[in-house]
Amino acid sequence: MIEPRREWANCIGSREAFRGLVLLGCLLGCGVVGGPHAWVQASSQRTAVLDRVVADVDGQAILASDVDDEMRFSALLPGVEPATDNTPQRALNRVIDRTLIDQQRALQPGVAVVSQKDVDQAVETMRKQISVAIKTDCETDTGWKAFLELHGFTPSEIEDRMRERLAILKFIDVRFGVVVQVSNAQVRNYYDQVLMPELEQNQQPLPELQTVAPKIRQILRQRQVSSLIDEWLKSLRAEGHVQILDPAYAEAKKQDESITQEGGQ
Repeated sequence: MIEPRREWANCIGSREAFRGLVLLGCLLGCGVVGGPHAWVQASSQRTAVLDRVVADVDGQAILASDVDDEMRFSALLPGVEPATDNTPQRALNRVIDRTLIDQQRALQPGVAVVSQKDVDQAVETMRKQISVAIKTDCETDTGWKAFLELHGFTPSEIEDRMRERLAILKFIDVRFGVVVQVSNAQVRNYYDQVLMPELEQNQQPLPELQTVAPKIRQILRQRQVSSLIDEWLKSLRAEGHVQILDPAYAEAKKQDESITQEGGQ
């Protein structure tokens, strides 16, 4: 569960697209179809290495390099994944979840269209967030390229990941957003029971309800959507679409079985 202070800070301090990425997690699916072993080019600046399949999601192979890319990309985004939680097992579970969502999205082509303007705005926000969080120059093109090169990415790779990420977010909003309703009573309760005590404890001024109501509504809406996504993913996993093939990812397999059991209850 997100702590109220952190959740409120995310809502106030971020633009809508980036906040969605933070609250919904790293929703980029980058599984590659292949056999038990596959030669892959991890980036244009890295040499090809012998890869291995670590999981299968309904016939789509997830490679060890996909998990590595997920961990490195998550580490770029401030506030998304604490370093201690960014383990291969957790990264694999995130890739699996995104792959399941992306497979469902592929069944409805044209539902979630992302423009280049959307991508540019999201990348710009990402660059500003990183610049502030780690005090480095990512807002100039030279600084941005140098930062990405240090982490094994290129600007075009980041754009591709962001485009896919935004498409998945749009798909989720189309699928679940229409069924989520937040009442005025729920907004008032959050204001009284969560925001007010938190601000008073930190001796911060309390804004008027009408001023912060839209932001509170966004928080509550995202919570409900996240809950619906969790239940949906549990049902997809319960249908037996996921296999963890590499013993090194036993923790991910254990977490997957736990999710499946919860989904069947």
